[in-house]
Amino acid sequence: MSWALRTHALTVYPVLSNQTYKTKNRLNKTITKYKCRLVVRIGNSEHKGKEQYKQDQEMTDKIYEIYLHYYNKRK
Repeated sequence: MSWALRTHALTVYPVLSNQTYKTKNRLNKTITKYKCRLVVRIGNSEHKGKEQYKQDQEMTDKIYEIYLHYYNKRK
């Protein structure tokens, strides 16, 4: 992932969507969070994803998968 962050050739970031979900925080209180869509910026072009992800390990894994895909494609 460092090659993409160093060169600014590839950036993946979340954008909030309208859909929400409920989860518990560290104090065991129920809170509402927004789901996110991922945006992949390659050079000057942006690709907005259709899939919505919870703000947890699911989204982190998907971001890692995207970086890995473009890294393998680069070779």
